[in-house]
Amino acid sequence: MDRPTDPPSSPDSSGRLLQMTDSVTSEELQWMVLDHAQLPDDCSGFELLREERLDNEAMAKHSGGRQTAASLADLGRTSGYARAFAVPQGAPTLREEPAEVLEVATVAHLFERPEDVDRWIDEVFVRGFRERVGAEELDGSKLTGVETLEVGGFHERAAALLVVHEAPEGTVLASTVVDFRLGRLLGVAYVVAKRDKAYVDLATELGAALERQMVRVVLDA
Repeated sequence: MDRPTDPPSSPDSSGRLLQMTDSVTSEELQWMVLDHAQLPDDCSGFELLREERLDNEAMAKHSGGRQTAASLADLGRTSGYARAFAVPQGAPTLREEPAEVLEVATVAHLFERPEDVDRWIDEVFVRGFRERVGAEELDGSKLTGVETLEVGGFHERAAALLVVHEAPEGTVLASTVVDFRLGRLLGVAYVVAKRDKAYVDLATELGAALERQMVRVVLDA
């Protein structure tokens, strides 16, 4: 699982890779998300914030009441795993812009079929965030804006959003989120900052590293 493997470039090898995701199990997702050593250099000072197995019951709890375990299963989702890192309290974050980026994370989700991943990206990710602009979340925060971002360089399709929340006390938090498909896997990379600004380069770098690690696990399984 340590050998450096980039996504295959030829059509035949790409097809074989995607077919190999059919044999991925939920237990392998924990090896796909990035560990500290795989983070971009700008995040080398970050510390582990949380990691968790995201079965559909756990994922439903994170949905703010919008999903249940049953509705997630109906969407073809089976499981997931997340690992997040945060800047130590009071410490600088990115070298060129101290104290703005607060958290980075990667998540790997497993679906029944590749078309379920497409549906998730279109309906739950892109359309779901757009439809909630102006709505108040269960924690009292408000989704104040969503912007579609351009992102490229991934093996299959990808989409990216800048999602801006306002906390109850008025603090603005902006998340740059990249979702991409790899067969029946959904990879998610995101950057949370306390400024209304997109960190597309950093989120894309995280996403690309996540995709490479997902390929390694698929090929080594």
